[in-house]
Amino acid sequence: MLITIKPWLLSTVLSSPTSPWTIPYEENSASFKFNRGARFAELHIGWSRKPEEVEVATELPQEALMIAEFARLVRDMRDYKRPPETKWPEISRKTQVLVDAVKRSIEMNFEPVYL
Repeated sequence: MLITIKPWLLSTVLSSPTSPWTIPYEENSASFKFNRGARFAELHIGWSRKPEEVEVATELPQEALMIAEFARLVRDMRDYKRPPETKWPEISRKTQVLVDAVKRSIEMNFEPVYL
């Protein structure tokens, strides 16, 4: 059993601490941490290895990259007659359900909301 306050992505090979609300500190890069091959330390008081930090450089701010991706999707549909990507309606709907649940929890004095 793993009890944690911070969300983690866990697999048999890799673990990565995550943040549901990532705020970029710099416009031209983003970073994340991951830990490959780590085990619980002796007495389960930590990890056997420290996480590595990976920085991903970008030429444009995240907002500009989102607009460029949207423009690419529209151009592909218009110029190349490609169908819309089917994953976006599901992703946007799930995101909206999550935001609505957080809002409802706040309105209910931070009580749990079950979906």
